[in-house]
Formats: sequence, structure tokens, C-alpha cells
Amino acid sequence: MQSVRAHYEFGLTFPKVKVPGFKFEWMVLVQVALSVLPAMGLVALGNPSAGAKWLFAVLLLLLTWCLLTKNRLGFVSLTVSTIPVLVLLRGFFFYNAVNALLALGIILWFFASPKEFSQSWRDIRLRCLLFFGGLYWFLSYVMTGEYFSNLRVLELVLTAASIHLLAQHRGYLATALIGIAISVFAIGFAFLPSGGDRLGHDVIDGYTLGNPISFGIPLALVFLLSIADSGKWLLLQNHPHWRLALGMTSGALLLLSTSRGSLAIVLVNVIVLLFIGKRQRWMLLVSLALLALITVALLQTERGPSIVQFYERTFSPDRTLNQKTSGRADQWSVFPRAFQDSPVWGFGPGSGESVYAEYSLLVDSNLNFAGMKMAWHSLYLHIGVEAGLIGILALTLLLGLLTFHGLSHWRSFGESIPLLGVIGFLIIGLSVSGTDSPSGIFLGLGLLSVKRRVTPRFAWEHSGKDFTPQAWARGKIRNYDIHPSALAAGERYEQHKT
Repeated sequence: MQSVRAHYEFGLTFPKVKVPGFKFEWMVLVQVALSVLPAMGLVALGNPSAGAKWLFAVLLLLLTWCLLTKNRLGFVSLTVSTIPVLVLLRGFFFYNAVNALLALGIILWFFASPKEFSQSWRDIRLRCLLFFGGLYWFLSYVMTGEYFSNLRVLELVLTAASIHLLAQHRGYLATALIGIAISVFAIGFAFLPSGGDRLGHDVIDGYTLGNPISFGIPLALVFLLSIADSGKWLLLQNHPHWRLALGMTSGALLLLSTSRGSLAIVLVNVIVLLFIGKRQRWMLLVSLALLALITVALLQTERGPSIVQFYERTFSPDRTLNQKTSGRADQWSVFPRAFQDSPVWGFGPGSGESVYAEYSLLVDSNLNFAGMKMAWHSLYLHIGVEAGLIGILALTLLLGLLTFHGLSHWRSFGESIPLLGVIGFLIIGLSVSGTDSPSGIFLGLGLLSVKRRVTPRFAWEHSGKDFTPQAWARGKIRNYDIHPSALAAGERYEQHKT
């Protein structure tokens, strides 16, 4: 059965028919495993440098072949799949390799399939994100003279754009999301023998590797994908046992990471799903019950004390708020003093670290890292200091629209992942700057929401056949499960024509 697609003015091509023809691209998953598993095996053996050499040698070879054959789908899905490992090992090769590969994939897509690229480009949200992200980095470079100042903003928007492009091919999008699970699981199992207090972060062979939040964000994503929308974003709606396996593995590794920000993403989105996901509450409750059993089991292992220590560090009444937040409370106390001195324009892109060094001394010289250049550990503080009220309002407008569209998408199509993606990104912004590839995956999923109001430029395409509501009424369309909201959109189109 071929898919029926609806084309909207803002450019997102979204399937309106439950098509059983979507399938994994197994060759891409094999390539992910070939790139990632040996590399992380070498890391587990205590040789991260050799692991990085294997990863980038194999990955670049495979991507070069995709480039030569103009295989845009393979290039972008393979790159997105390996993001967790690329972020972990890029310091051994080329730190900005993630930016370079993502940008090259988007450029390849533009030349290999300009029509599809144009469809995505019509989405005003994507255009604004790429334009203002690029402008923000360029202004940071102009003001500081350092090209790496706020360079991760490009990483964020390029990742989101890659997810947006892959959404036109749900099989490749699901493949990339499964690939992310393979990559982050490989990291988790590679770090297990190291014995570090927080899984995903340790010193191996003299190198400090990983970050609990960078490790935890993809795990939170995999867990949510396994329980939301019956797992259909992973194409596992008919495989509940595989979904449970993904959910329990990601949940266990997430607990061992003790990443509070990542756990908050899961907690808030689970609460949202309990309210809106009536059809998936049973699976959700089963997953939570199994995760509770796994937690009890983990407490009996040698890593149990790490989990207990995490709980005490976060909730103990004997610890101060600053201790519970790992110094983030200091930055929230400094922010009002800095913001009031430049509330409208801020201090300019790229100035955040210097502003903290100056104003932390003015507020309290006993603060953590007072007088030292320190990045703001919150997207909202970062934008407020560097871009002032204008930046805060622009960010609020973007995230507010995405949240509204996510709710509309859920009400129209019953799919919650776009909404959960936005909520996840909102929570990420509370604890870290959120300008990296793992955060960009959440933001990219948030961009996949469809606008509630369909424009008159709606049209059906199905091998030249007539799929208008009139054709449906004449009985020419059979055995197709078209969503009622899609049919209503077609009716509005016909009414507009008459």
C-alpha cells in the first residue's frame, strides 16, 4: 500500500494514513553498529583514543560513500544515529565534527532533493530557528573575536533541522531514533566496568570522558519513545516486548547516570502522559512498575550506594539549595543583578561568561566560582544575560508556539511526541544551556507538530488518483484508514475552491 500524504504550506509532509509499509532501514542500523560498538568496546578496554580512531575512520568512510551516491537519507540518519558517541569522542578527532557532519548532510539534501528540502523550508519555525541561530553565532564571533563562542548554538539548530528533514521519511526517522538507542546503550555498557560514581562520566586512560547530562538526555528520549504513542515513532507499535526492553534498559542506565535534569525530563513528561495518554496508561504503568523493581535490584548491586548518594544529595534537608543544585542556585542569585543593568539588549552575544565573572563578585565574593569565567547553566539565564528582554521574548515566542502546536497536534492526531519534545527541551533549559546535539533532538521532535489551521493549499497526492472527500463519498476510496482530521482538512479545501 502506498502512502497518502498531505502537503501543507509550512512544508512538513505528514502521513495521514496508517501505512503498514513503514520499515526500518536495516543497512543503516548495521552501519551504526559497525561504527559504534567496536569503538565503545575499545573505550571499555581502557583505550578511548583507539576507539575514537575506529569511530571516525569507519563513519567517515560510510558517509563518504553516501555522499558519492547522493544518499541523503543514509547520510543524515547515520549521522543522527551516532550523535551520542560523536559527542563523547569528538575531542580525540575534531571537536566541531558534529557541526560539520550535520551541515554537510543538510547541504547534500539540498542538492540531492531540492523539492523535499523546499517542503521543509516552508515551515516558518524551521527558517526562523536556522536564521536566528546562525545570526546569534555570527554576532558572538563579531563581538568576541572567537569563532567558538556560542558555536554550539549551530549544533542545536542543525540537529533540529536534520530531524525535521528525516520526518518526511518515517522509516528513516525511526531508524535514526533506534540508532540513537544503540549508541547511548553502547556508551552505558562501556562505562559500566570503569566503576565511576556516575555512569556516563569517568576518567579513562588519563582522559576525562562524558557528562551525565549529555548521557542522560538521549536515555530520557529513548524511554519516552518506548512508552508514548504506542511506540509507533520507533515503528514498534506491534512489538510491546521490544518496547519494554528499550524502556527498561534506558531507565536503568538513566538511574545509574544520576542526572537530575534527565530524570526531570522523564518525570514531567510521564505526568503529562498520564493526563493525555488514555490509551497508553496501561503500558506506562507497567513500565513504571518494572522500573521500580529494577531500581530495587540496582540498589543491591555495587552501584547501589551511588544511587543512594544521589538521592541524599538531592533531597536531604541537611544540604543547602546551592548544594542540591550543584552551584546553579548561585547563578540564579546573580542573574537579577546582572539583568537589571542591561534589561533590554543584554550584554551582547558571547558575553555570558565574562558577565558572570564580574557580577558574581558584586553579589557575593563567596559564591562558587566567584570572579571566574563560568557558563550560565540555564538556557534562560544565558539568553537573558546575553540578549536581554528581546532574547527572552523571542525564545518565549518560539517555545510557546511549539507548545501550542504540540497540543493541537495531539488533539488532532493523537500523537504526543511533538508535545513531549517541546516539554523536554523546556526542562533541559532549566539546568543547562541546551545548545548541543542531544538537546537538538528534543527540539527537532517538537518541530514536527502540525499547525492546527490547515491552509487552502491542501492537496492529496496518491499516484494521480482522486482522494478528495467527494471521491470518498462516491466509494472510490476503500481500505484506507484516513484520520478524520485529515478528511476535514480536505473538506475545507473543497469549500474554499467553491
